[in-house]
Amino acid sequence: MKKLILLSIVLLSVCYSQSYDYSLVDINTSSSTYGEAISPDYFQGQVTLHYFGHQNWGTCTARVGQLNALHQDLLNQNINNVKIIAIGKGQYSSNNSNWTDNNTIPVVNDPSPNNTWTNWGANQRDLFFLDTNGNYVEHYNITNWDYDKIYNSINSIISFSASQNLSFT
Repeated sequence: MKKLILLSIVLLSVCYSQSYDYSLVDINTSSSTYGEAISPDYFQGQVTLHYFGHQNWGTCTARVGQLNALHQDLLNQNINNVKIIAIGKGQYSSNNSNWTDNNTIPVVNDPSPNNTWTNWGANQRDLFFLDTNGNYVEHYNITNWDYDKIYNSINSIISFSASQNLSFT
């Protein structure tokens, strides 16, 4: 049964892996990757969360702050293999400070016509989860903030990624 579940997840990941990519420059001066072109490949070996929102909306800005706090909570628990990236739209870049001030997570702008948003099939306030190999796991909208749901998703992905190194014979 475990082999079947693992095979299903691998096949699902292969189906989604082609469009889950980008290379955008981190514009957050407080981020450890500031000024670098980052992509899902940049964070190979780490679980990544990719948040899509509009820099000019209060709710989207609140979610970036909450995701930043979640990331700090993970680091405080010595969970160092998770990165959270906020992806805004180029047309709202005049409001980037709403996302960068007091936050340390990478922030990138997807220039118009917003190909990253389109390729990922992202809607405002969607949060995408990729495993340590950069494979799509799941996504959902976080208009309604649910810390526990996001935290549990992260832990499930970490646990699954660790179990991939085990033999299922």
